[in-house]
Amino acid sequence: MAHLPNSAAPDIEASEPDVRKNEQGGDGIDQRVDGERFGSVVNVKKPPVLDTAFIENKLPSGTEYISDVVFKEVDGLELKLDLLLPEKRTDAHFPTAVWIHGGAWTRGNKARDFHRFDQLASRILQEGVALVSIEYRLSDQASFPKPVLDCTDALAFLSRNRKKYGLDTDRTIVLGSSAGGHLASLIGTNLTSDHTRFISDPSQPMAKIRGVVDFYGPTDLVMLQSKRGEIDFQNDPSPEARFLGHSPLMRPDLARAASPVTYVSVNSPPFLIFHGDLDSRVPMMQSIYLDSMLRVNGVESRLVEVEGARHGDEKFDETIYNDIAIEFIRSLLQ
Repeated sequence: MAHLPNSAAPDIEASEPDVRKNEQGGDGIDQRVDGERFGSVVNVKKPPVLDTAFIENKLPSGTEYISDVVFKEVDGLELKLDLLLPEKRTDAHFPTAVWIHGGAWTRGNKARDFHRFDQLASRILQEGVALVSIEYRLSDQASFPKPVLDCTDALAFLSRNRKKYGLDTDRTIVLGSSAGGHLASLIGTNLTSDHTRFISDPSQPMAKIRGVVDFYGPTDLVMLQSKRGEIDFQNDPSPEARFLGHSPLMRPDLARAASPVTYVSVNSPPFLIFHGDLDSRVPMMQSIYLDSMLRVNGVESRLVEVEGARHGDEKFDETIYNDIAIEFIRSLLQ
């Protein structure tokens, strides 16, 4: 496990309830249902598409932005994805990085994490890698395994349309933060094994997963739930209960089926895992467990402990960590 030095950063724990002194000196609770908290500022919910200013100021020049591509229609919903394509080259067939957004499976959208990881997004595009961000049904729309199927259906869509967008989907990595990290890890450990439970149609072409970058995602939902203390099992309000449709401790079979550690095998792809040592929402033990399971099975895995970082901290997009991520991505997609 790599342990990297601390540097100054806001004292935050984005996307999670936080109890601390407010500006008047009293205890304040920031619920952060739709906004993100950075220091004492609560930012409004980001729209599901990137604006022109973000594209022009945050991304490399020549980046092509294709937004709101419908990849699936289900339950009266249109699920969409966005593509960020590097500047065209003559024979361009871009390796593909698929980003799955976070938000406790209950909120967020396909543009959300680009604002949080804008430097990493820019670095990925500079490497000549296409960056795709996908939607999936949230917990108020569908429960497990449907959101996972949405993600693999997006990968299948990209594979079917690889020539249209100039993608090399045989060289694909999946990335995600928090709930998105969980989904990326779940997909990564499934699509590289004999398991097909998260594929709608096993006969359809599917992107080949070369690696996973997981930012502080849950990996064992039974273990995660057991750390919460006393729970009303019949009215469990936890994000993982909403994702599963049941309390994990009442349905441990379902929780295990939704846990990436369940599917780790010798065939799992390389993993790069980032986790903050001050994360109170998803304890670091979740990432330590996944990293250990991968190593025991002989799979390449690196766990980077981000000192002084809380869940969703801005620190994860600092250069020192982006350098590690880019080196990992470059080694897999060259």
